[in-house]
Amino acid sequence: MANTSLNASISLVDLDFATLKTAFQTYLKNQDVFKDYDFDGSNINLLLDLLSYNTFKNAFYLNMAISEGFIDSAQLRNSLLSHAKELNYLPRSVRSAKASVTVTWEATGDNQPYVIPKGSQFSALIKSKAYIFSTPDTLIVSSPNTSFSFTTDIYEGVYKKDAYIFQDNIENQVFPLTNKNVDTNSLSVTVKEDGSSIGDTYLLTTTLLDLNEFSKVFFLQASELGFYEVYFGDNNLGRQPKTNSLVTLDYRLSSGPDGNGAKSFTCLFDPTSPFGEVTSTPVTTTGDVANNGDVQETNESIRYYAPRAFQVQERTVTATDYEVALKTKFPEINAVSVYGGEESTPPEFGKVFIAVDISNVNGLPDSKKDEYTQFIQRRAPLSIIPVFKEAQFMYLSVDSIVRYNLNITTNSPPRIQTIVTDAILSYNTDHLDSFNATLRYSQLLSHINDTDLSIISNITDVQVYKKINPATGVSQNIDISFDLPLLNNLPTQEDIHSTSDQKTISSSLFSYGGSLCTIEDDGNGLIRIIKQSLDKDVKVSNVGTVDYDTGLVKLTNFLVDSYDGDALRVFAVPQDRDIYSNKQTILTMEADAITVTPEGLRQ
Repeated sequence: MANTSLNASISLVDLDFATLKTAFQTYLKNQDVFKDYDFDGSNINLLLDLLSYNTFKNAFYLNMAISEGFIDSAQLRNSLLSHAKELNYLPRSVRSAKASVTVTWEATGDNQPYVIPKGSQFSALIKSKAYIFSTPDTLIVSSPNTSFSFTTDIYEGVYKKDAYIFQDNIENQVFPLTNKNVDTNSLSVTVKEDGSSIGDTYLLTTTLLDLNEFSKVFFLQASELGFYEVYFGDNNLGRQPKTNSLVTLDYRLSSGPDGNGAKSFTCLFDPTSPFGEVTSTPVTTTGDVANNGDVQETNESIRYYAPRAFQVQERTVTATDYEVALKTKFPEINAVSVYGGEESTPPEFGKVFIAVDISNVNGLPDSKKDEYTQFIQRRAPLSIIPVFKEAQFMYLSVDSIVRYNLNITTNSPPRIQTIVTDAILSYNTDHLDSFNATLRYSQLLSHINDTDLSIISNITDVQVYKKINPATGVSQNIDISFDLPLLNNLPTQEDIHSTSDQKTISSSLFSYGGSLCTIEDDGNGLIRIIKQSLDKDVKVSNVGTVDYDTGLVKLTNFLVDSYDGDALRVFAVPQDRDIYSNKQTILTMEADAITVTPEGLRQ
């Protein structure tokens, strides 16, 4: 009789092949009928292999199947797309790079106005590879003389159409876009009924609110195969096309971020077609360089935003709602910080402030500010006024002496310097480079020490700095707010002192009165212009004050003749080695502000 108590010896946790086989052998060896049986030297060994293999395969399959059933553990994209559909979340498609161009030409004008059809193409070279950009709309151009021009945005990619016949005998009929590289922002849907040659344009909707049986709208979803699908209402919520209607899907295919950076465009069409009245070759000048091209939404992004978008439900109430709504709709947004007007200084009740950082764009263009405001106003409570603000930046300057053991590494000093610099930039990417970020000083030191086994220790100093762009040759008042307490226990500096003396406030070089100068504090809250004379710093004039408690630097009647680079850098030494940023400020590092000095030791 089998010893049923031995069932407890079979592990239900370790399900690899070898463990399963060992468990089966152990179980059989404890049965009277198989006592002293040589399993390894008999045919039953083959049966145990087969049983173990089958059990292992089933365990693996069941584990994967159950994992794919939850959005948190799913690994396959089609599983994530299926879960996103259940949450009414539309994963973002690939996005076309956009540029602004002006086209000018001479023509007889006999048959104007000229019609520039949607999809008219331009070519551009990026790293020796040709890309096609297209106009998103039809343009009408006329002129009182023989000189013609138009200005338009153009998008990377070419237009394609899919056509279907609507059949009411097909339940839940959907119309797939036949290419995965679709920019869904370009999608337009036209329905022609009863043999009409014009047709009606249906608009995309993402909500059932305010829909009735007459609403000419369509819905969009992502299928498990990765294609986007169009479907219509049921004559209760959204109008359903008539049977045998012609459904046309017009959309743009895109190469995503590959189109970014295009600067020079060539017009590939005759703007006077079909009349051929051009008398000079069209000249294309670029306004905005192509940017904002992006890949389709990643799996991890879908995993993060789908459940949160479901929670938002097309309304913005909490700070997270604003962040999810904006970053889901606008992929160019790198970071968002939202805070109520009651938290600003002075308080502004009834407002919500939204600081936005856009990838590869300096500042916040008015066009984007208007676009974001219109989007949020439709979702925010009526009593709340959204106010978009440009992100402010506070940068970190890192100076690190890295000591490493020469006996356990073959890395040269330049190699040590490179890998440590890369590690510091990696720390910036993982822990900083965002709103409300905090540099944990001890974590940064540990991160540097862990870069290479040979590194023994490091001595690292960190300062903060901000960039200003003073007008040259003009006296001006400038406020620089670090918004954190600054070091205030340094000795008072005389008018002439050693260049090696430590100071809380300093700056990069600028030209003033024919000399290369910097600014620095005197230890008592005065800011002054300093020039170097041999190994001494010599005061030129007082130029402002610093409040060490608040971190506010006020420059008064500040005059510079010139400065190098794109900005003048003003440095400060924080009181606390853990450095934080506020709701409107992004704390980040730049590669040229990181100095690593390797110091080899033998021990």
